[in-house]
Amino acid sequence: MLNVQVSNAVIPAIGFGTCGMGAADVYRLIPAALRAGFRHIDTAQIYRNEGEIGECVAGSGIARSEVFLTTKVWVSNYSERHFEASVNESLRKLKTDYIDLLLLHWAEGVWKRFSLL
Repeated sequence: MLNVQVSNAVIPAIGFGTCGMGAADVYRLIPAALRAGFRHIDTAQIYRNEGEIGECVAGSGIARSEVFLTTKVWVSNYSERHFEASVNESLRKLKTDYIDLLLLHWAEGVWKRFSLL
């Protein structure tokens, strides 16, 4: 698979998205995607499948350093009060001590509520 170099980061150009995947789909599709050569898995707290993703990656036999994990912090966890705990929960569920790309998840109407524009 093609990688993109951004500063010191090497990011697999194509990520395998997991939005809408329940446990059965994750356990069927993530191992198949990893066997097919995907090395970028995209998930999010709101998808409620980080735990299953973590199990699949940990059980894949592929070194963690070879799998690029992206997850997203949900809007209710943006505040300083919730942010760190939510990221630690994602780390625990993903069975890793680091996330390669951590994003703030955007949902329609959020920017109006937070008056960021």
